[in-house]
Amino acid sequence: MSNINTYDYKSDHSLSDKWKYRFAFYEKNGYPSFWGMSPAWKNAYKEMTFGQKIKVSFNFFAWFFSIIYLLILGLWKKALLVLVINIVVIVVAVIFNIGFLGYMVNAIIACRANIWYYDLKVKGKQDWSL
Repeated sequence: MSNINTYDYKSDHSLSDKWKYRFAFYEKNGYPSFWGMSPAWKNAYKEMTFGQKIKVSFNFFAWFFSIIYLLILGLWKKALLVLVINIVVIVVAVIFNIGFLGYMVNAIIACRANIWYYDLKVKGKQDWSL
């Protein structure tokens, strides 16, 4: 079900100003794919202050509460995917004694959560991709 033609995030009172700021930035400049950033994104990102960069590109709630936060946002497919990835990473980390891998997974989630929520709310898209 797509709500791309009917949803207006600017008039949604359930969204905080922080989410509206993020969505406006993504709408104007696009958003980075998993593997890279568009030139428009890079140029706009360079013009931002440090606080604005953090607001647009990193989500601290997703860093600390990954799966639970994704479920709260309604991103249940992403939460299940992250759960499976975390299980695999934990097994690999235990076998090879590489403890920092779990932090890397959470960092990826924190960097992608805003984009995933934008896809869900504005584009009506929720899939199984990272």
